Amino acid sequence: MARRVLTIFAHPDDAEALAGGTLLRWAREGAAITLCLVTDGDKGSHDPQEPKDAIVARRRQEQQAAASMLGAELLWLGWEDGMLLPTLELRRELVRVIRKAKPDVVLTNDPTVWFRHGNSINHPDHRAVGQAVVEALYPAAKKASIFPELAAAGFTPHVPQELWLAGTEQPNRWVDISSLLEDKLALLGCHASQFPPHQARVVFTRLAQEEGRAAGLEAAESFRVVSLGPRTVELLANHWSGETQR
Repeated sequence: MARRVLTIFAHPDDAEALAGGTLLRWAREGAAITLCLVTDGDKGSHDPQEPKDAIVARRRQEQQAAASMLGAELLWLGWEDGMLLPTLELRRELVRVIRKAKPDVVLTNDPTVWFRHGNSINHPDHRAVGQAVVEALYPAAKKASIFPELAAAGFTPHVPQELWLAGTEQPNRWVDISSLLEDKLALLGCHASQFPPHQARVVFTRLAQEEGRAAGLEAAESFRVVSLGPRTVELLANHWSGETQR
């Protein structure tokens, strides 16, 4: 079934690194994908002398190449890389994005994760965006009385069906990417400034194998999936009714 998918991540390459195989699968199933980038990734260089404009131009070009592989639309918000906080201003902008795109699925970072893979610190921008997205989805995106100026401008309330949190430590959904691993590596190759090819192959192949092992798959990506709906009480009632029927 074709779905509207909205990814919201801080930097160019985040969506592809955390969910590239899943996005490839959805694209081939006919999903309409919008990649929302909160920043331009302007701090994405190890050369302190490299001009900001050059970094931004390169990362935008890399992200466009990746979007083309996915047949995805790109949306740039232009916030400063490395300085994100889950402010009301960011929440308001994300509510506007969600109401305009009217996605069935929203994909973002799990904001609760401070450390990754047992030996690295999660980027604070990742946590900030994840938190801002979660707080934009509930209750702001579905209530016209929150940010009423958005509704007045035509951005009417919208409730996606599901929220998918990537980079999570509490997965409840695994997507089989065994047949798509090489394609995911090619997708990551679009972001050559961030992922040296040999190291990327080693790292992302290992990560996919470890994620897959938990679900009995050769290679996978894992997510924490949260059901959404107009009324929380209805979601809980339907969930517990399904448990009773089982």
